Amino acid sequence: MIERIMRCAGAIMLTAAVLQPSQAWAAKPKKPVVGVVVALNGKPQLQREGTAKWETLKMNGFVYENDTIKTGPNEQVAMAIMGGAEFRVNENSTYVMESGGGSRPARMMAKLGQAWTKLLHGRSQVEIRSNLAVCSVRGTEADVDVADRLTVKVYEGFVDVANSQGKQSLSAGQMTQVAAPGAAPQPPRAMGQGDYGTWQNNLKPSDLDKNLNRLNKEAERIRTLELNYKDKEGKDKKVKMKMEKK
Repeated sequence: MIERIMRCAGAIMLTAAVLQPSQAWAAKPKKPVVGVVVALNGKPQLQREGTAKWETLKMNGFVYENDTIKTGPNEQVAMAIMGGAEFRVNENSTYVMESGGGSRPARMMAKLGQAWTKLLHGRSQVEIRSNLAVCSVRGTEADVDVADRLTVKVYEGFVDVANSQGKQSLSAGQMTQVAAPGAAPQPPRAMGQGDYGTWQNNLKPSDLDKNLNRLNKEAERIRTLELNYKDKEGKDKKVKMKMEKK
């Protein structure tokens, strides 16, 4: 796909060079979108990939591939994810939003802290990675907490927890832990009443359907490769090419 786009781009660039050899072209590929912010408590921070700057997350703002989300004390954020899931991050947490999913699971890297995910339709999947294990959410609702150990709780549906030492499959009402790096996931056990978390209820997402529609439009927009150039009269011109969907 990329090769086909580059061949097409090269042909257009060559034509422009014949018309105006001195003018340079600039290609502006855009990063795929992962999600959109639908609820905030406090002022969680966002770091764009490739930058050292942290900025304050904004309601209805887009998050793109490999952006990092960070929350401090009493801060939380909820996002609608491209592949059809809701993703909430608790206080004192850091997550890298690797992919929004779609034909493949959405992927997040948990550096620290707690996240809650709810799948919005049967086709969506979420994969949360950490240095302790990979959690593959195949059902509806789950909670993942990463600190010196990994704790996974399943409220609805199913979650697979796996690393090089083994794999455990959890169903609704079960939880497991990975006690340390290099340790195998513990056998699932039934959750007690005190194991069920409520922190995620502090977030009140707004306009979820509307924001999912905005996500789809943003995804279409960034599939466009935009080439800028000046014609022989010095006027700015643009050529847009749609990238093929996988």
